[in-house]
Amino acid sequence: MLSRREFLSGSAAVAFSRLIPLRTGPNWPDRTVKLAVLADLHHGLAPDALSRFEAFVAGVRARHDHDAVLQMGDFCYSDPGAKRCLDLWRSIRGRRLGVLGNHDMDKCDKATATFAFGMPGRYYSQVIGGYRFVVLDLNHFKKYGKLNSYANGNYFADGASCNWADPEQLVWLDKEVRASREPVILISHQPLGFAELGQAVPPEQREVLDVIAAAGKANPAGAVALSMFGHLHVDRLEHVDETPFYCVNSASYFWFNGMHPYTAPLFAFMELQPDGHLKVQGVQGEFVRSPPTASASVLGRSASIQDRSIGFAPGH
Repeated sequence: MLSRREFLSGSAAVAFSRLIPLRTGPNWPDRTVKLAVLADLHHGLAPDALSRFEAFVAGVRARHDHDAVLQMGDFCYSDPGAKRCLDLWRSIRGRRLGVLGNHDMDKCDKATATFAFGMPGRYYSQVIGGYRFVVLDLNHFKKYGKLNSYANGNYFADGASCNWADPEQLVWLDKEVRASREPVILISHQPLGFAELGQAVPPEQREVLDVIAAAGKANPAGAVALSMFGHLHVDRLEHVDETPFYCVNSASYFWFNGMHPYTAPLFAFMELQPDGHLKVQGVQGEFVRSPPTASASVLGRSASIQDRSIGFAPGH
């Protein structure tokens, strides 16, 4: 683990840059928007989650120049044991965007988690620096044809199909994109635009993709420019119709038949730049112990947020 001093001095962490070109247009913001991003801390599950979060908060405070801080779900349980973690989250100055992750409702309902994280709702939008950040709640499961909201670990039910949006939210999302004058940055906990090799994008993702595709076609000015999420504990980027779908790696560990911790707390500082690039500066780590060989086939498996430049225009 990094100490706070080691992180700030850079002696035990290596910074990386990733350039992801976004689509530009006449309504594109003319200034850089800076974000601090953390995903899948898992306080209450990962034994050292608090020290990892302390390293993230120290990094945020050292920079003093972020436009918003994002925690992208599976953050902590909203119980007395999470007090120090929640106090640290609330101590961060400036704009904070919270996202509901599935494990955030292991011991409570959405209303409790939403209140604890200081979120305006389980889904919402905010305009930051000329972008419209649209935060989704994909925490629903289907069983016997009925859609259920996650609460108190109920989504562990046998035979449940997870990670759905509810119809009310899909109607709201459609209206939000169609009415937006700003390019949309879509934020969720669960992935969008991701499929296993040789398989189609699963239906719970497809219905969201169909909504944003139709809405973006009707209103190009508000089309989704980028989708970011966590949940999978991997460092991976895909694209659908030239739109990047980017999974931010877990702060704490990779999961494969058990927890496989990283040596460093992983998080990222990002810049949405006016030339239409997303610049991601992350942290490199290693696995405390090598995960099983069978996990090598997991797309995006990494103990880091890697350095790479990715183009996704047609022909690249």
